[in-house]
Amino acid sequence: MINLETSLTYVAAMGASVAIFGGLSFAPLSTDQTAYAAQPAVSSVMADKAKSGDFTKRTYGIKGEWQILRQDGQTIFRLSESFRTKNGPDLKLFLSPKKISQITGETATTNAVRLGVLKSNKGTQDYVIPANVDLSNYESILIHCEAYSKLWGGADI
Repeated sequence: MINLETSLTYVAAMGASVAIFGGLSFAPLSTDQTAYAAQPAVSSVMADKAKSGDFTKRTYGIKGEWQILRQDGQTIFRLSESFRTKNGPDLKLFLSPKKISQITGETATTNAVRLGVLKSNKGTQDYVIPANVDLSNYESILIHCEAYSKLWGGADI
C-alpha cells in the first residue's frame, strides 16, 4: 500500500522529470504495470535458428511443410496451411532421437518426446516444444498412430 508521503514524493519526482525533459509529457507506470525493454521485431522469430522441411511418407502420405521456430519465448513446431494427411485414430506428434528411416511403428515412441495429439489432419497447427527439451538430441519429428503402432510418417530435423 502506498502512503501519502510516498505518493507526494512520486508526484514531485514526476514533476522534476517533466521539467528535465523540456515539458514533454510522460505517463507514469502504475504500481501494477511492468515496463519491458523494446525488442527488435525480428527477435520473436529467430530466423537463424528456424528449421523447416517436408515430410517423408511411411504408411500414409503427408503433404505440406513444417517449421520449428522461436516465438514469444517458446520453441514451436508449426504445420503449414498446406499440411494434409489421412485421418486416423490416436494420431500424435513425437520428437524421436532416430532418423525417420530407422523408425518403425513399433519403435516410434522409444525414447521419444510426445508433443501432443494431432489437432487436425489438415491446416496450420502449432505445438509447443517443452522448454526442457534439447532439440540437438532429436533427429526427427513423427506423426504416429499410437493405438495401432502405425507410423504415418515424419521428417528428419
